Amino acid sequence: MARDIDYAATAVQTALVEKYGLKNALDDLRVIAHERTIAIHHAGRVAEGTRDNLLAAVRKADSYTDFWQAFSPSPS
Repeated sequence: MARDIDYAATAVQTALVEKYGLKNALDDLRVIAHERTIAIHHAGRVAEGTRDNLLAAVRKADSYTDFWQAFSPSPS
């Protein structure tokens, strides 16, 4: 039986593919549901967060690069 977090991970993956899939190769995109967070793995990059903050990042970012920059550590 799927957990709520599993459905949330599917929603995040769907949002990423629908928004960025035409201009980016997302064949090796992995979206993994943990206990309370969702991890995204792609091209050596990793982002982790809740469904809400990941979907907000997808909505806010104009490009796939912008999406990943939201999860990069900011320079000091």
